[in-house]
Amino acid sequence: MEKKHLKIFRSRWLECLTYMPVMVFISLWAVVLSVFAYTLVVSNPVPVGRLVGMSALGLLIWFFFEYVMHRFLFHMRLQSRLGKAFLFVMHGNHHECPRDRYRNLMPAIVSLPLAIMFYGLFQVIFGASGGRSFFFGFLCGYVLYDGWHYATHQYRFSNKFLKYIQKHHLQHHYYAPDKNYAVTSPWVDKIFRSACKPTRKR
Repeated sequence: MEKKHLKIFRSRWLECLTYMPVMVFISLWAVVLSVFAYTLVVSNPVPVGRLVGMSALGLLIWFFFEYVMHRFLFHMRLQSRLGKAFLFVMHGNHHECPRDRYRNLMPAIVSLPLAIMFYGLFQVIFGASGGRSFFFGFLCGYVLYDGWHYATHQYRFSNKFLKYIQKHHLQHHYYAPDKNYAVTSPWVDKIFRSACKPTRKR
């Protein structure tokens, strides 16, 4: 029978830092995205064309970023004991216990510092207004990705399109761990020829 929870650390505090309850995730990123959208449109507005264009570009780039991170970072092969431990804490525990509802979402102790880092990076690359707009689209992509990832492991869908995307990721866990790296965008796997072949229902 598949485990529904896995303990990683002996320390209770370290263990808690790896959790992200879904309601905390929703509350946190709803506030962050709302405040950020307000600054883009009202308090420090960006021209509409630039806002829409750069946000769309940021969202598009997220789909490829999601794929690259999953394939080449989360699934990289390290031989040292420390390297293997790092990979297990980062992603391996999720493959061992895919339905752990407290670890289907990235913990805030990781996601918030990364968000700040990318915000600064995009400002340097695209300038003030372009960087803010690009970051907004990129961040929307992340929230979509993590929210969908949680739903994929916790719910069943009747809608054909949602079932198709869900099946794509679940095949990565239960059928082909070296295929189907994209979570929200199966078409990216098709571009890079890393999609597993369709399987019949048993």
